[in-house]
Amino acid sequence: MEERQRITAQFRDFTYKSVPIKDYSLDENLPTQPNCYVCTSSPKVGLGSLDTLPLEILHNILPQLDLLTLTDFRRVNQRALQLVASLPQFKAINSHARDALRGILSIETGRWITCEDLYATLCTAQCERCGDFGAYLYILTCKRVCFLCFTQAEAYLPLRFIHATQKFGLDRSILNTLPRMRSIPGKYANNPKKCRERLTLVDPESARRAGIALHGSVAAMEDHAWDIAGQKMLRYEVRLAQRSAGLSGSSTTRRPRIEGPFDRESDNPLRFMAIVHMPWLNRTTQDIELGSFCVGCEGSYNAHRNKPMYFRRRFNVDSFNAHLKECGSIKDRKHCPNRHENTIAQ
Repeated sequence: MEERQRITAQFRDFTYKSVPIKDYSLDENLPTQPNCYVCTSSPKVGLGSLDTLPLEILHNILPQLDLLTLTDFRRVNQRALQLVASLPQFKAINSHARDALRGILSIETGRWITCEDLYATLCTAQCERCGDFGAYLYILTCKRVCFLCFTQAEAYLPLRFIHATQKFGLDRSILNTLPRMRSIPGKYANNPKKCRERLTLVDPESARRAGIALHGSVAAMEDHAWDIAGQKMLRYEVRLAQRSAGLSGSSTTRRPRIEGPFDRESDNPLRFMAIVHMPWLNRTTQDIELGSFCVGCEGSYNAHRNKPMYFRRRFNVDSFNAHLKECGSIKDRKHCPNRHENTIAQ
């Protein structure tokens, strides 16, 4: 008990709640939500044969529906609306992850994510990729992520169809079967850029797996991509030679782009178009945790971009204790080497 109190005290004393940087992510660009009218009177029309099933069975079945189908079901009538609202998973989502639900429906990824998927991710604290506390949700495939991972990892950079085709050798008929989204116009990234068009973007990991399945192996997929790029360059060189010889009527010949677009990471708007902030719900205590920042890492804006002392890392009580063991206790708002790992600096 004393050990737990000590760990909780050091978390309280050596963390802070927010950084002076705004993440222009999807939740910042969602339209204003209108006030919802909730009718509390008894429904006048039922759900037919569904009403013959016990409530417990309906509560087991409905969370397995994808969010698009579940949302459509809510609109059937007042009885359906009240039934969905009674689901424990939906109650938790509506209370603590409403922007995640709104974002999923807005960018049209609801068909690939079930109510149970979203609830399970809400109740998971760790970033799927690195295990850090994750304060964000990548809503193309419902993955909890941390700031460093969603701004650096290729897995969380949604791709335009043309770039997915270049990289993985997929045609539109295959891409249309994969998790994809339609972006919401707005400002995105830490250094915000105005994006006025609705872009169709595909999940890169899903596209990569589809490319490997289509071509048989990673090597075959990459060879195919290089072959296509080589053919484009050959056609470009032929046109260039024809123009030089006066055999072409075109005055300009544009060099084809065979490499992907430059990734500006935290300044790349595409990385923020499928990201929303989402707290962690502790299933046991029902407490909500947003994560906190370490005061000892507060000044390390550029010096520690790749962990363990990057200032954008977030922690909960347990992960912060592990962080102090790794980086040292804190004195004068700076980490210092620990002589004894479990000593709290005064």
